[in-house]
Amino acid sequence: MTRARKWTGFIILSMSCGIIFQVAYIRFVFLGPTAEALHLSSQDYGNIISVFGFVAMVMYFVGGWFADRFPPKLLVAVGLSGTGVLDLYLAQAPGYGGTLVAHVLMAVMGMGLYWPALVKAIGMLGDASEQGRLFGFLEGMRGVTSTLVGFIGTALVAVTVTQAAGVVWLIRVYGILAFVFAALVWFLVRNDDEKLAELGSSTVTLRQLWLAAKNKYTWLIGLTVMMMYCFYTTLGYFSPLLEYRFGIAAGLIGVIGVVRTYVFQFVAGPAGGVVVDKVTRSSPRFLRWMFLGCAVIAVGFLVLPRSSAFGGIAVALMFVLCLFVFASRGVYFATVGEVGIPENERGGVIGLVSGIAFLPDAFLPSLSAWWIGDPGAEPAVPERGGGYTALFVFLLAAALLGLLLTTLTTRVRRRELAARDNGLPHESAPLAPAI
Repeated sequence: MTRARKWTGFIILSMSCGIIFQVAYIRFVFLGPTAEALHLSSQDYGNIISVFGFVAMVMYFVGGWFADRFPPKLLVAVGLSGTGVLDLYLAQAPGYGGTLVAHVLMAVMGMGLYWPALVKAIGMLGDASEQGRLFGFLEGMRGVTSTLVGFIGTALVAVTVTQAAGVVWLIRVYGILAFVFAALVWFLVRNDDEKLAELGSSTVTLRQLWLAAKNKYTWLIGLTVMMMYCFYTTLGYFSPLLEYRFGIAAGLIGVIGVVRTYVFQFVAGPAGGVVVDKVTRSSPRFLRWMFLGCAVIAVGFLVLPRSSAFGGIAVALMFVLCLFVFASRGVYFATVGEVGIPENERGGVIGLVSGIAFLPDAFLPSLSAWWIGDPGAEPAVPERGGGYTALFVFLLAAALLGLLLTTLTTRVRRRELAARDNGLPHESAPLAPAI
């Protein structure tokens, strides 16, 4: 494979990653307008998103089976084109049942077919010494693409008669782009069978999952990530908070949503990795500081009066929270290596950790919609702030539990290292840096 073909394939694959998930996660930018565009209540849309999250979680486990049996290029192209069909179908506002089925199939296409195949397709573009750079640039290119199409989408929504009508056209545009990238992948990306064979199996076996379930670090890491993921999955619900409680202009909500969702993705993520490597030298220690910051922000939103006079402060608090959340996302799984989990067990640990960590996607959108109600409606709870009080109390509890879990991880590992130094038996096999 020539150098030009290699980097052409890499750019196409990376940009496709910034397209395929746009409609499935459009709530992060346009929550209320999307529910209106699909002719759904906020509760119905939240329920559908939760079902999508549950199916996506299952697909993370079974997707490796497809990646081991079919060429990556084929799966990536099928995932993109299938998502394109579903996007265009959703633009017809097919009702509750049709929207639910479409989201289930989007989870199959995105997490079952596309994602594990993309990981293999990117991996075969370089040797072992290039993997870190390839996947680092993948995340960066994905963030840049998502930001660009996000701002274009925001402009499209802004010029339409209503935001709901703009979202419908935006969904159509994403569907067409998915077809375009499916064609680009099919005609311009090449499979390298020799390098593909070197990558090994992507399937997580039952034995690996059993070994992972018996490892205490699986639960410590999985629950830690789960607590931070609670903040990530609720970010979309900050849009109606800013608009209807803090008086931020509707025209700015889309722009704020793009910055919140995509700009921080490719800025804060790498920054978090640098801080871990150069400053804390420990992922759990770094995450402990991030949880502390998230707790402070949650308290800030609980005590901040919800009026237009405090809109600027609310936006600033939200952006600081995004900094903490996305910096944490960049180092989620680094703890797996730090605590010395054996190489032959890491696949099962990462698989089970992912299942635990992303569980909030299966219930929190539905729960948040129940707390908050329809955007612009009167609060469901007669207290100041209504359902947002319940949301921020929940997030504060998640931050405090995250603080406890990271502290436990640090202390458990410290005891193991002390036992090793004293020549006592311990559970963790290989050596790993101190936390």
